Amino acid sequence: MEIMEAPGLYGHFSVKERLIQKIWEKGDFKTDKIRTLEDKKLNIIDSGKWNLAEEGPDFKGARISIDGQTIEGDVEIHFEEKDWIRHGHDQDPAFTHVILHVVLYPTKEKNRVFFADRKQQPHTLVLLPYLFKSLEEYAEEDALEKLAGIYTQSSIPDHFPQNLEKCKDWARKRWIQKCKHAENRLNSANWENACHQWFLEVLGYRRNRTPMARIAQVFPVKAWRTGLNEDEVYASQKDWKLRGCRPANHPKKRLQQYALLSKKFSRWMIAMQKMDFSEDRSIEALALINRKNLRLKKLEEVWAQKLLGGIFGGTRQHTLMVDACLPLWSVYHGKSIFETWFYWSAGDIPAVFRKWCQQGNLINHSQPFCNGLTQAILWGSMKR
Repeated sequence: MEIMEAPGLYGHFSVKERLIQKIWEKGDFKTDKIRTLEDKKLNIIDSGKWNLAEEGPDFKGARISIDGQTIEGDVEIHFEEKDWIRHGHDQDPAFTHVILHVVLYPTKEKNRVFFADRKQQPHTLVLLPYLFKSLEEYAEEDALEKLAGIYTQSSIPDHFPQNLEKCKDWARKRWIQKCKHAENRLNSANWENACHQWFLEVLGYRRNRTPMARIAQVFPVKAWRTGLNEDEVYASQKDWKLRGCRPANHPKKRLQQYALLSKKFSRWMIAMQKMDFSEDRSIEALALINRKNLRLKKLEEVWAQKLLGGIFGGTRQHTLMVDACLPLWSVYHGKSIFETWFYWSAGDIPAVFRKWCQQGNLINHSQPFCNGLTQAILWGSMKR
């Protein structure tokens, strides 16, 4: 499996070609207004069947439309266009039916690959400009997805933080990472659109983030405020993962909730922008930093009832805050609110996390279970 080093927040990180294949298979990118490297309009009708069992192209039996003309064939995924020759595909008859060459990075015109073995040149798509988020975010989510299996074990894992100091150190790394992602989003969208896009992605949970991300692109903020048919919005996506999904977490239910929020509390994004959080340096003089000093009980009540109108209950309202809104607020205002993010109530996380913290003596009456502890566990899992 091909691996490439890519620049990240903490230096270079490894990206496997399989991750790019996974992004293609899930359609986890902007699929409207796509153009090939040859500047032809591309419509992906069927991405093809992922070829995991044999040699040959990565996806077989794909159907695409080029400038309105439908063609069928295979799809090959690479980091760069020159990988076609590096991997010997120009000499391999198994690749004669490739109609689309998907590459992550663009190629300078003078370095373009000419497919001498082909009567008709495959079309080339550069994927990077169409990704919903940074490559590092995709890699992070992929790592967390692979780690899902460890969440059911009852004993404390080897990578568990030994004390609160280590927790804060690891959690701060997660915080910086999330703020970097927030910065990337705010560089490409205004405040309302960034909130809109990230909010819907979080409502999709890990399994349905991709179709939710597409919905955020296709149906902008103004459309939700004007009024949308939630059933039609839901039907616009065909790749929902519903097996084992609880009724309360069904994406159609989440879309209905977001539609209600957009209609009845349309100014929640502006209200969020104007919330008053204690900047870290304003509380450093306190002998003890805790939920009470940070006014978190009151802030959480304002968030849940006044801004979200009581529409989202339980831990989901906290996930929306810690995963999207707090990092966006911090970057937008240029103020560090790590302590607020750390001590905010935990969102949707595996129940075993709380048990591990109890076994590790990380929580007690004065130090309750909180978001920062879960983020530290996740960071340790990713870096083990």
